[in-house]
Amino acid sequence: MPVPGLSLSDCRVLIVDDNEFNRKSLALVIRRAGITDIAFAENGREGLAAVDRFRPDLVLLDVDMPVMNGLEMCEALRRSATHEELPVLFQTALDSDEEQVRCFEAGGSDFISKPIKPGECVARVRHQLEKRKLFNDLATFRERVQRELSHARAMQTSLLPEKRRLAEVADRYGLTLDAHFETSSELGGDFWGLYPLGDRRLGLLMVDFAGHGITAAINTFRLHTLIDRFPMHHVAPSQWLAQLNAALKDVLPTGQFATAFFGILDLATDTLTFAAAGSPNPVLGTPAGMKGDGPDIRLLDSAGLVLGASRRAQYVDHSFRLARGGFLFLYSDALIECGGDDLGPLGQDAVPDFVRAALAKDRIHPLGPMMDSFYSRIRLPLRDDLTAVWVARRA
Repeated sequence: MPVPGLSLSDCRVLIVDDNEFNRKSLALVIRRAGITDIAFAENGREGLAAVDRFRPDLVLLDVDMPVMNGLEMCEALRRSATHEELPVLFQTALDSDEEQVRCFEAGGSDFISKPIKPGECVARVRHQLEKRKLFNDLATFRERVQRELSHARAMQTSLLPEKRRLAEVADRYGLTLDAHFETSSELGGDFWGLYPLGDRRLGLLMVDFAGHGITAAINTFRLHTLIDRFPMHHVAPSQWLAQLNAALKDVLPTGQFATAFFGILDLATDTLTFAAAGSPNPVLGTPAGMKGDGPDIRLLDSAGLVLGASRRAQYVDHSFRLARGGFLFLYSDALIECGGDDLGPLGQDAVPDFVRAALAKDRIHPLGPMMDSFYSRIRLPLRDDLTAVWVARRA
């Protein structure tokens, strides 16, 4: 059945047949489908040259011809990546199962038998051309979507601290800063940032919007526009998080929310003060236990109502000592929830040992070993977006 509104007037058809009467007859038949751009060839060798010159959208190909028959021509076409998908409609006087198999094994798209039935010929030609048009349109649409998603991904990535920025902040505050960010699809819902608050204080923010893909990514752009509305300098993390929550409640569609961690590292007092909104438990490492057994490592309480759920949500400040040699590890829930065929998810309780194992391999930059270990146990592609941030005070 013809596709409504789909015109074939711009399609090109190449007829390859050694019989002049057959060529003229086929041309008359396919003009009924509204096709006027038609070229001809008398054998397979001429047909191959015509394909490269004429660039047809379909080839009507006779099987039995001198010099090079239709089967040989079709096989030659299929060996070329350029013509792998070119529709080839075979025509032959032999209507046996064996003949049809020969045509399809040579790479034919369809088959019509001689003598040609005009109605059937028009229907099969139209079907092949409409299918090709639809596939081409779909491929063009997919390329455009991929291009736009690529641009959007670049925009989203530009919101995150780049390596040069990490190095500048690390040098300014005497830190080691490493980060890993990967989305489960072209776009994701994770966001994190660093915010200098003078020479001795640094803000750390990590937000994970529910879901992934375009909707979650749009929410990260919403978040970015809101952050600058709420200064961080003279407000407790709990108050700042409450302000952000109220603003997100106004802009997030119903049912959408985010987990969050916001902390301020004060180098003057060796203190980390943070508030959380249901984020995965951060890992705090202190040098107090570095007598041979490694650092003291513990999970911090990150309970709290997720952002965007209620305008009345209140958050609690937690303060911990983070002196020289100590570290903070932040991560999104993909780290503890993604698993593989042989190994299940890491789980929250296993994170301290996960960090210890990485520190044993690289005490200065353990994030690399952590990511190697994570990817060795999971199945790709990721089912959720992954963000991991390592913040350590230099000894």
